[in-house]
Amino acid sequence: MGMIHYCKSKDGLTNYLTDGDFLYAERDGKGYRLDLFDKHYYKLRLFNGFPILEIDGLRMQLVRDFETPLDYAKEVVDHLHIAQKRTPLAQVLDTCMGLGYTAIEAAKRPGVGRVVTCELAEPVVTLARWNPFSEPLFEKDGKITIVQGSISERIKDMPSSSFDFIIHDPPRFSHAPELYSSGFYKELFRVAKPAGKLFHYVGSVGEKRGKHIGISAARRLVDSGFGRIRHGKRLQGIFAEKARLRKS
Repeated sequence: MGMIHYCKSKDGLTNYLTDGDFLYAERDGKGYRLDLFDKHYYKLRLFNGFPILEIDGLRMQLVRDFETPLDYAKEVVDHLHIAQKRTPLAQVLDTCMGLGYTAIEAAKRPGVGRVVTCELAEPVVTLARWNPFSEPLFEKDGKITIVQGSISERIKDMPSSSFDFIIHDPPRFSHAPELYSSGFYKELFRVAKPAGKLFHYVGSVGEKRGKHIGISAARRLVDSGFGRIRHGKRLQGIFAEKARLRKS
């Protein structure tokens, strides 16, 4: 298969092309294949016409049952009921940025004032900068703030009761067990505002291993203080809420 034109960047300075397997960018007369190796192999590829991220051949976006990765992000944000107008404006934490689709979707909502998103891997940030659908992450006057580093460490510097909504979409358990730990869940509880809502992707909740991880995660969330736990089977995750403080 030969190269075909995919799209242009918003500023018109970059052309994107694909050969069906890889995504390429052309800027200032130079061509770049959008993949790189830094301890792991990172790659952008198209799924139903939209870029997704692969690390060591594993897809980082949930696309099963969804037409595009953008549809998944929209459904997560919808189910958290982030859309409504509110005063003061909502603060959102997106723990694991990836290509930023969920952070970008949250930032579109009129009731949101700020989205903080964290990314550990510098190669992922680099590929996101080249991804035409990730451009809103890097807008100077946008709502999104990118924090680079490990969320398990960076969250310790975040003030208590800071976020109205938390989207926790970590890598699978075998790749980042610390992001499924009781200690980390307690930090999520700490930075959530009273009545703050959480979505936690756990993966494959309908399958045997995924179901076990989901049940264990739900139990640890409850032990950390979260309540109103419910499973979102289609989104392969858990919804939870931080209880309001009762007035004495």
